[in-house]
Amino acid sequence: MKLKSVWASLYGRIAVVYLLLLLVFGGLSVWITTNNSQRFAEELQQRLQHDLAANLARELGPALKQGMHTPEVAAAARRLRTINPSLELYVLDAHGDLVAYLMGKKPLARHQVGLAPLQAFLSGERPLPIRGDDPSDPAARKIFSVARVALGPSRDGRYAQGYLYVILHGMPYASEASMIQRGYFLRAGVLTLGIAVVFAAVIGLLLFALLTRRFRHLTATVRRFKGGAHGERVGDAARDEIGQLGRAFDEMATTIQAQVEALERTDATRRELVANVTHDLRTPLTSLRGYTERLDRRELSAEDRRECLEAILNNTVQLERLVGQLSLLSRLDARQLSPNYEPFPPAELAQDLIVKFKPEAEAKGIMLGADYDPGLGAVRADVGLVERALANLIDNALANTPRGGHVELRLSLAGARVRIAVADTGYGIAEHELALVTQRFYRAERSRAAGSGSGLGLSIASEVAVLHGSRLTLSSRPGAGTEVAFDLPLA
Repeated sequence: MKLKSVWASLYGRIAVVYLLLLLVFGGLSVWITTNNSQRFAEELQQRLQHDLAANLARELGPALKQGMHTPEVAAAARRLRTINPSLELYVLDAHGDLVAYLMGKKPLARHQVGLAPLQAFLSGERPLPIRGDDPSDPAARKIFSVARVALGPSRDGRYAQGYLYVILHGMPYASEASMIQRGYFLRAGVLTLGIAVVFAAVIGLLLFALLTRRFRHLTATVRRFKGGAHGERVGDAARDEIGQLGRAFDEMATTIQAQVEALERTDATRRELVANVTHDLRTPLTSLRGYTERLDRRELSAEDRRECLEAILNNTVQLERLVGQLSLLSRLDARQLSPNYEPFPPAELAQDLIVKFKPEAEAKGIMLGADYDPGLGAVRADVGLVERALANLIDNALANTPRGGHVELRLSLAGARVRIAVADTGYGIAEHELALVTQRFYRAERSRAAGSGSGLGLSIASEVAVLHGSRLTLSSRPGAGTEVAFDLPLA
């Protein structure tokens, strides 16, 4: 279970892989060192005894001319065996076939030796060490020394050519030397490997712990963020991959936090929407019920009945307008409304709106007018949506302008677009509310105090402006009036 938990962590996996690599490369290093040291020893031995066969050939040459099995050859072999018993000495003919086995204690396992290594040794065309066949071991190849000799007896004054072939470090000596050498190098290699592995493991694991500490910090931050601490950030300023990951998480966390806050605001707006819609519907419905109950009384005069009917009609219009705004806003939200773009003269639309709102403005004692050039040209837009947006802006302006004030619809050319603005000399909007009044059901402080407005007019006008590639801009000063504008493309 503990091994599983170690392997499950990034630190555990890195540590295990690192230690395995240390062992593999350490073993490879020991093998390479041992192999090279053996080659070094063989090359050194072969260089030191390079001329051994030539020297022996001078000693044995006269005896070999007499024949392979003469007393002279046997006596010379005994002298050499006394001097250096570790040598293995062979006489080969010109084809590499074994002619005589002069020195050695092992039985023969082969009767022919390959000539290619011998010729390479004599010509000096290959670097040392050069290994040749060992007649006493069919699977082994050992370092040697070789010299050309004349073999007798002669025929017509001519001797057969052959080779005096000397195996350096014969079998008994080679085994002992090999064991001692391997023991030394094995101990040295194991000791070196152990020190290197321990040192590298300690340093490597400490470094991995430092590196993975940042990962652990990132993981802890993510868990706290998951637990609801949306203000948690990694704050890693490093430029490496871990730092980039930390900054990416911080950016993601900021985005998520903003989305969560937006959802909370949306939820609050939804609750406020339900409350506002309920209030805006309850007031005219209550009024309708009251006037309807009043009409049911037979003692009402004709004038009172007319007053009740007018009130019922006004409340019905208010309800119809509110339901229409809610329907239009929901269609804009759901992107179910496909604007019908067509060219039309904005001056004519402005004049129609002035005529439509003139009676209301006069009843409130407000001067309503328009300022435009009749030859302004046509714009390309959805005339119904633009009319609804301007009607909302004019209605807001009339509702927030005191008696004796002015409301003006202004049209002007702005490059390839026509700027449309509704300006008033009303109460104005506080600076901290300018960014909020286009939100759904948001009503400025004065409107909330007066209990007027639905908080949908500016929101609908803003959506209409966006549909036409524009945006609603507001400029206002409390007590000095407000101007709301957007622009439309020329046809």
